[in-house]
Amino acid sequence: MAERGRRTVRDLRRGNRARVLQRLYFDGPLSRQELGPATGLSSGSISNVVSELVGEGALEEAGVVDSDGGRPRTLLRVTPGCGLLIGIDIGETRVRVELFDLSLTELARTEHLLAQHGYDVERVVAHVRTGVAEVLRDADADATSLLGIGIGVPGIIEQGGSDGAIVHGQTIGWTAVPFEKLLRDAVELPPEVPLFIDNGAKTLGQAEMWFGGGRGAREAAVALI
Repeated sequence: MAERGRRTVRDLRRGNRARVLQRLYFDGPLSRQELGPATGLSSGSISNVVSELVGEGALEEAGVVDSDGGRPRTLLRVTPGCGLLIGIDIGETRVRVELFDLSLTELARTEHLLAQHGYDVERVVAHVRTGVAEVLRDADADATSLLGIGIGVPGIIEQGGSDGAIVHGQTIGWTAVPFEKLLRDAVELPPEVPLFIDNGAKTLGQAEMWFGGGRGAREAAVALI
């Protein structure tokens, strides 16, 4: 009987692919030679993973750089059009929905004001539903291309329950709102598209660490005024 928790060959392959994609996404473009030290994988593993991902259209060449006395090195990057992302901010005055490709180029944006109705849960869910449909329509995109939707909301987020993310937002009048379930029931999305719901200040801080002023730092402070 196999040991519980033992990693299979499939698990290792998926892990290797994830490491390569992650490094190229955050640090790319990179050459195959640079990917080895960046991921800790052997040159053979890098070659296999890159060949698979290029064949699937997830990676593409991004130019050539000269090396010290050797052959020029081909740079690789994540193919911008191989997937789409949606970011949603439930802000103080509006619900903003934005559609991006994998280079984080904005493809479409829409905003719905909250001033008239405040943080009425049903109204916010309706704004999200309408906003997602609008950005996909404006970019002539299909929901099946979505890799995920990230949503920043005010309040404390309780994860891991049977209804998904629960929002406790005292300042906006939300008490144990099953926000993820409400969105799943209302927004027309393929069931495999994941929803990532977290506190808006926390998501802003994470974005700064990945792509903004905190990039490359181990710690950073973000102040919201």
